[in-house]
Amino acid sequence: MKIIGPIAGIGSRLRPFTLSKPKAFITVAGKTVVDHILTSFSNTFDPETELILIVGYKKRQIIDYITKNYDDKFKLKFVEQVPRGYRDNVPYYWGLGEAVYLAHKRFRKITYENREEDKREGSLIFLGDMIILDEYSYVMYRYHEYDVDGIITVMRVPKKEASSYGVVVTDDNNIITRLVEKPPQFISDLAIAGIYAFSHSTSLALFKNIKRYLDKRTNESKEIYMTESLQDLVDNGFKIAAIELKKGILDFGRPSEVLKGNQFLLEHQSIKKEEYENRNISIERSFIKNPNYIGKNTKIINSVIGPHVSIGDDCVINSSILKSCVIENNANLTNVISENSIIGGNVIIENISKDNLIIGDKSIY
Repeated sequence: MKIIGPIAGIGSRLRPFTLSKPKAFITVAGKTVVDHILTSFSNTFDPETELILIVGYKKRQIIDYITKNYDDKFKLKFVEQVPRGYRDNVPYYWGLGEAVYLAHKRFRKITYENREEDKREGSLIFLGDMIILDEYSYVMYRYHEYDVDGIITVMRVPKKEASSYGVVVTDDNNIITRLVEKPPQFISDLAIAGIYAFSHSTSLALFKNIKRYLDKRTNESKEIYMTESLQDLVDNGFKIAAIELKKGILDFGRPSEVLKGNQFLLEHQSIKKEEYENRNISIERSFIKNPNYIGKNTKIINSVIGPHVSIGDDCVINSSILKSCVIENNANLTNVISENSIIGGNVIIENISKDNLIIGDKSIY
């Protein structure tokens, strides 16, 4: 099986935090989002698995980091998604549909003799700003267990929020009959949860469907989504099952979701006081209310930290009160009182009392 990861986007909803990094490089609970995802993959798939990353924005940063940290865990392939254009020197792209299509050259146009082999040589598609909380082994078990051509993970959402998602409608056997991107009227509470697995033959059919929409593009066209191409699969007789996740997903596409995801991860993997010495963490005249994550070589002085604060490596926090915040590496905060804030790396911030801050890397306040 080949894993496809579209991570070319600019993360506009997380600006200015993403001015200097891809959105998948946001650090929560001690790891970047992409580290959380790829670590889960490496626990399920063997090192011979091909990982195809579709890169664009900050592509060199992504390629260098992934190669350095994951070259021994996957067979890495990088494919560039060329920008559709630029606005204020910032690239924008043709969307998820084109990104997935760009992986098509990694798939041979052959027919496998039996369904098992066809499914084994298929594709798994993930999104770079979503972490599923279920084990990938569970997802893959359901993929191989069902007599279907593919699966799409789903999660139940409140009825009033369904119009913000791509949703699916299923029959009594959980086979998808309809997919709609952000429906204006309520049709289903089963929201697409960002993980797709398809057999080899289904993957080839999906690429063909997407290409048909790409070939119709004009300068006025909107982004190319996958939803229409997936509906074409269903209409052409492919059996795609909806697999409801038991635990759901963490979505890191918006600031509020970053903080919510950070809180969940910290509830499950907080740093303990016994680890401070080995991590060279210095706590002086401060109160630490867990769960929190504190990075290596970080010094906290005369401060109240937590709960749900994620602090990167080599930070200095002095005379501050922080709650439910994400703070990147090499941050220097003095007299800062804040809650629900996202603060970039290599910043110097002094004498601020304000909630809901979003401060990019290398800022001085």
